[in-house]
Amino acid sequence: MSTDTSLFRSAWRAQRAPVAILLLFLLPLLLVPHPVVAAPQERPGADQIYVHIVRPGETLASIAASYGISVQELRASNNLVNRAELVSCTPNADSTQARGTVRLNGHPANGFRVAFSWHPDETVVARTMSGDGGQYNHILGGGAREGNWWFWIENSAGIRISEMAYVHTDKYPHEGKCQRAVIDFDIQNPELTYVGRRLHIPLSPQPVVAKPLPSKPPGTKIVYGHIVRSGETLASIAEVYGASVQELRASNNLINRAELLRCDSNASSTRALGTVRLNGQPVNGYRVAFSWQPDGEVVARKISAEGGHYTHILRASGPREGNWWFWVENKDGHRISEMAYVHTHKDPHSGNCQQAVIDFDIQDPGLNYIGRKLKIPATG
Repeated sequence: MSTDTSLFRSAWRAQRAPVAILLLFLLPLLLVPHPVVAAPQERPGADQIYVHIVRPGETLASIAASYGISVQELRASNNLVNRAELVSCTPNADSTQARGTVRLNGHPANGFRVAFSWHPDETVVARTMSGDGGQYNHILGGGAREGNWWFWIENSAGIRISEMAYVHTDKYPHEGKCQRAVIDFDIQNPELTYVGRRLHIPLSPQPVVAKPLPSKPPGTKIVYGHIVRSGETLASIAEVYGASVQELRASNNLINRAELLRCDSNASSTRALGTVRLNGQPVNGYRVAFSWQPDGEVVARKISAEGGHYTHILRASGPREGNWWFWVENKDGHRISEMAYVHTHKDPHSGNCQQAVIDFDIQDPGLNYIGRKLKIPATG
């Protein structure tokens, strides 16, 4: 039995034209690419904020180097708006000097005190006031003079309110050398102070591109002594002076090393483990300490045992995010080794860090780091 479809065909023919017109209208809309909205970045909770108290002598560069972040990240996270900038340094046979302009919110400002010293945040050698057009001038010595200098702005109470600018001047006024430094300051908050300030340290730091080190001719003269303060690492000290960690080690016979060999993902726990060696041989009885801060309050200590091995459990029940420093200390609690730094992640994904392997090589058990006077290689 055949079915009569003539009525259906007639109805379809009547509706076909409007449907075709509707499809022609919708097709361009379907083909237009729609913007993809990125998922918001996860922000660390309040319990994940890391705080650093600025000590005398610390610069933003040295603090940033300690935590493996950039100066820009440190500034942005803490609204540090009083800047110091070394604009240029040129040869000059007549005198060694620093000059420049102090600005308040971008405009030249008079009456600001510019101080300088041979040490960061230490005894001020001289002060000068910004005068006409916000300009100042420091005469460091008649003729060319070699030295390391730090410059900053201080308030009427003698408290530093700006970043520090560092410059190394040369004793020979040859082309490419430094005797006449131009250092500008931009003050946006005259009430801001630096020493004692609580800085928020961003977690999950991004890799910092190492700055190229200045070339040094063979037999470079040692010109400066730096006293190691609590919380300073070799990396942070090297950053301040434009040197390398290798140069600091070689110039000062710093032979008690700490080395982060690797850090693997691990869902079961967050830990640090490794071996302590004395002159290359595994050794028992050495105290490995760790803290949330460089040279900070010791959270726990472990004694190297069979085969010089030690293990620190940072969290026994899964991954934990945090910043950690590890070192070897003597029986009096003094640090005798370099510090190893590691940042652990809260997610045990491939490439993340929960199980750190840190080895120590001790060659001089009598060596102390804090209070030690380091010789700093000159930069030219």
